[in-house]
Amino acid sequence: MIVGMLVPALSWSCSSVSCNSKWVSSWPGIARDPSCWSDGLVKHTRGGGGSEDQVKLQIEEVQREIKEVKQEIKEVKQEIKEVQQEIKEVLKRIEHEQDSTMKAVLVERVTQLGERLKQLGERERQLRERVKQLDKERNDLQRQSRKSDGLRIDWVESEAGLDRTGFCHGNKYFRFDASYLQGDGEILLYCRKAFHEQQRFLREQVLESRALGWIQGPPGTGKTTTTLAFCLSLGMKEWSVTFFQLDATKWTECIQIVRSKRRSCTIPAECSLKWTRKILEDWPDSEKRLVVIDGYLRHESHHARCYRACTRWLLGDRQNRRVIVVTSMSGGKVRDRFEDDVNLMPHTVVSWTTGEYLNAVKCDAFYKRVKAMLALHDTAVHIGMRIRKRNGTKEEQIMSKHYLAGGSCRYMFEKTAAVVKQRLDRALASCRNLEHLFQGIVGDSSLDAVNHLTARYMHGEEASWMPVSKYVAMKLAEVAEVGVLKRLLDGTGIPSIRGYVFELLFFKKVKQGLTLTYRQGVSRVNQVWMGCPVFLFDANEVMESLPQERACLRPINVFQPGYDAIIVNVRAKLVELVQVTVSSSHSFKLSPFAKALKKLNIPTKGWKVKVVFIVPPERLEDFQIDTIKNCGAMEEYGWKKGSEGKQADVASIEML
Repeated sequence: MIVGMLVPALSWSCSSVSCNSKWVSSWPGIARDPSCWSDGLVKHTRGGGGSEDQVKLQIEEVQREIKEVKQEIKEVKQEIKEVQQEIKEVLKRIEHEQDSTMKAVLVERVTQLGERLKQLGERERQLRERVKQLDKERNDLQRQSRKSDGLRIDWVESEAGLDRTGFCHGNKYFRFDASYLQGDGEILLYCRKAFHEQQRFLREQVLESRALGWIQGPPGTGKTTTTLAFCLSLGMKEWSVTFFQLDATKWTECIQIVRSKRRSCTIPAECSLKWTRKILEDWPDSEKRLVVIDGYLRHESHHARCYRACTRWLLGDRQNRRVIVVTSMSGGKVRDRFEDDVNLMPHTVVSWTTGEYLNAVKCDAFYKRVKAMLALHDTAVHIGMRIRKRNGTKEEQIMSKHYLAGGSCRYMFEKTAAVVKQRLDRALASCRNLEHLFQGIVGDSSLDAVNHLTARYMHGEEASWMPVSKYVAMKLAEVAEVGVLKRLLDGTGIPSIRGYVFELLFFKKVKQGLTLTYRQGVSRVNQVWMGCPVFLFDANEVMESLPQERACLRPINVFQPGYDAIIVNVRAKLVELVQVTVSSSHSFKLSPFAKALKKLNIPTKGWKVKVVFIVPPERLEDFQIDTIKNCGAMEEYGWKKGSEGKQADVASIEML
């Protein structure tokens, strides 16, 4: 009786399970067997035979059903979000609820919502399975149609949705319909410097100078989305666009935009040349026409056929036709003569920087879309890190995820940490050569192919290849010979790359054991550091317990100011804060050191705290500790205010 009185007072929102949803009534009877479908998921068996008209009608029927099921998937996903939100709200109420009876009711509600969430997940899985079956059925029917009339392209037509496309949020972001990339909802792009550079290249070199635009760069740099944003912003009164989306499978997706209308089709690999020619020949009337070939890889035969058809089409009318190729290949060589004919012009897109990530999440609308992808908790233990679950600031989330995602915005904003680690580990299994990553030479299919382990940056006027993230670099450094790291260090004159490689060398030597040469006035003193394990740690969290054996702690924030490593020896009650540098001078910031000691719970009495700047042997003589900041910050640890520069050590590392 009491419970009956309490339940109405909870005022549960009906939005979590829509009474109007056409599939709600089927919940009790959801089948676990994917071969059994209920409520709109009944498997239809369409006859394989019939006339051309009958087959065409069957294709249209399948396409309509695909559209309906995809719409239902959107509804289910929305229901999932609403249920998840309601669970969060109920859990908050449980935390603050004092009445035990009410708390029991709330707990029961969470249980019910949890069960509903499972049912929704199962429903979504069934619907996606149905889409796969319908796609296969449509493709079979299309093959049958082609056999009967030689070649027929069945387009799916819709509105282009250009009214929802364009710059927003102070022109710092660009939005467009996610269905252009087989997604749901809306895509919101942060317009970083590389976005504007690529757009300017496409406008000036491709549209105005009639070049074949060759957009290249590592995966996850935004090449495709930026190109698509450019096409959608053209205004379809003058231009029309055909977008070929290639991949390594047997199918190519084609989207054609003419004025306010959009139509799409799927091209089988074995028909890529004929279908591409047919699509280009049958292009609806338009004065100027732009073709985009996205995802091109020259070792894929159907990619090459599509490229060949498009370039020949281009040469048929250089005045009104344009072609853009978007590729993860590092070079655009086809044939020298042919490149001259099409006026091939390359443009390289560089990887993302931490500053660009941080600027992107300043917009709350953008941050809300990517927030779920930034959490590192479930993956932290698998990368040698022990952290507690906490939200953290936007900056902390970006800096922590950066250890895995590095320069790939796809890894940063579109994939969970668990998925990123899984994909990187799979790629690492096929590439164990660190030198190749610094040279951009990765991939079994082509020596010039760029895969998901690489990033590319500009240092002034000079470009360089690097591992995509510190996780990748550290993994490859673990299996690389010291001589390989030494060659990489000696082979580059770019200071930031030298510092990056020198840090990799240091951590490798820390694990193996190393000899340091300390500078003490005019004297030189050697000291051996025994090898020890290296652990990641979050400098923004309090470490509840220190390793009982001597260990090296490496901050997961790759841009942690002040220090690169902390050597902790509990038995000797010794802490050594390490700054690794290849520069001739380095600032000495005491606040980060003091903060680290507090986070590690290092006692102010009874422990010895050292600071050492580690440099290459050639820097030992002339290295200078530059500006000293935050004097007195470590006074309670025995560092006399004003004399910190004299107390810090300088040492070089043995390079062999």
